[in-house]
Amino acid sequence: ERRQRQLACRLCTFAVTGSTFTDQHWYYCYTCGLTQSEGCCTVCIRVCHKDHVASYSRRSRFFCDCGAGGLVARGIHCKALAPRRYVPP
Repeated sequence: ERRQRQLACRLCTFAVTGSTFTDQHWYYCYTCGLTQSEGCCTVCIRVCHKDHVASYSRRSRFFCDCGAGGLVARGIHCKALAPRRYVPP
């Protein structure tokens, strides 16, 4: 529960870095089609892509495609661009 409460306060890295390539860990989401040169940040993989088929890509210079709106055309909007209200299970 403590980890979920803390996660609710964390933002997608795109909220801070924008489209500036920044050294960070990032992940592929096969469910959403974020593969090859597209992916999502650590917060988005835990919030927006929770329970999706995903894998760790690497640490490198990157900006989060989830937060950048790369999935809006598919009806998927980043949930981590603003703090979220924690709701206990």
